[in-house]
Formats: sequence, structure tokens, C-alpha cells
Amino acid sequence: MRRLRSSLLPVVVLSLALFICGCGKATPTGYWEGKGKSSEIKLKDNYRQLTRSADYEFWFVLDEQGNATGEIDLTYDAVLKVENLPSFSAAGVSLKPDVGGKITDLNPKRHFPLVGYYDGKKLALEIGQPEPARPKLEFTIRADPGVSAGLAGGHVSVGEGTVGGGPVQVIKVPMMPFSPFAGGAVVEKRPGGPYAASYEENAEKYSISWSARQMGGEQRKVQITPEMQQALDDLRRQSGH
Repeated sequence: MRRLRSSLLPVVVLSLALFICGCGKATPTGYWEGKGKSSEIKLKDNYRQLTRSADYEFWFVLDEQGNATGEIDLTYDAVLKVENLPSFSAAGVSLKPDVGGKITDLNPKRHFPLVGYYDGKKLALEIGQPEPARPKLEFTIRADPGVSAGLAGGHVSVGEGTVGGGPVQVIKVPMMPFSPFAGGAVVEKRPGGPYAASYEENAEKYSISWSARQMGGEQRKVQITPEMQQALDDLRRQSGH
């Protein structure tokens, strides 16, 4: 019995020391992974509706100051629905009767740096590259006046066809890769598990849903660039931090 108690003494002392100094307390810092989906109705009138969306996966490292830095991969999509259109095909682009435009980019995936911050309760994330610097997506649209009105600024024509005896153009419209984030996600400690964060918002013209959780084992580092630092500063300022 004395030998057993003697062997347990160092363990008890170590546990007590960890408790007193707080060294054994779980924290949300470290490596995280997450994924999500966002969509937005960018245009809606009596006969047109432009919807854009993105599916994405990301990772980041959260430091003791609450700063998050990492990377995000997004797959973008967009479609312009138009009522009462005949089918049309030109320049290798085929548009169904109810489609006036769609993403035709050969690679609709985009890779960006990711930044964010944790204020002790909520986690906010953002693409760490300013919009003007993001490689644009190719959106191809049928150039009927009623379809392209307000959408075809700065376009490049890619072909012509005929519908009902009249000429119709197909044009390329540069589309900006939009940010899929808004607001802050509540961070919670799972019982017997890691920290996790989730965000969900649904409105008439948009929906955002993403989640992330603290992962163990893997270690990654990101060298923060001036652009990322600026994006992080802007994110904090917008949220009053």
C-alpha cells in the first residue's frame, strides 16, 4: 500500500500544479478546420433572377491574441434564370430556355489566404485578399437586351447565333469572387471534446452556413502578408474591436 501511494504522489502533485497554474486548461487556440456553403440572390426583378453561390473548405491557426490566419478553397457557381426564353447555342455555349447566363470559367475554384479573430465569444472570418486583387470568374450571358441590361458592362463578345431569324450575341462578363462570410460564429467547448464554432443565417435573398472545429495533431503556419494584416485590421474595425 505504501509503495502504491508513493507511486501516485508525483501524479497527484503534477495534477495539482496544473490546476493551480491553469496550464492544463483547454483553450481554443491551435489548428482548426471548417467548411460551408453560401448563396445570394444578387438580382431579382419581374423576369430575371441571378443567384450566385460558393462551397468552401478552410483551415486556420488561432493564436493566443485571438488572431486567425490560414487558407480557404472555394468553388463558385452562378446562374441567371430568365422567363420565356427560347433555347440558344453559340460559340460553344448552350443555354436552356430558362437560363440567360451561367459560370463558364474552366476552373471555378479559387484559393485565398484567410484571416479572422476571436473575441472570447465569437469567431469572425474573412478572405485575406482585397476584392480588386482576386482573379475574376468568367460568366457567360446571352446578350438579348432584356437579359443583359445592367449586367454586360465591360463585356467581351464571344460569338453570335440566330433565334427567330434575328442575331443574338453571347458575351463574357467578369464576375468577382465574393466573400462567403458575414457576422461572427459562437465558439463553444464540446463536452469531452474540442472547441467548435458554427454560423447560420437565412434571409430572403441570402443564406450562409459554415462550421469549424479545433483539430489535434497537425501543425501549420502562415506567414501573414501586408494584405492579410490589412484585411484583419479592417475586420476588427468593422466589428468594433
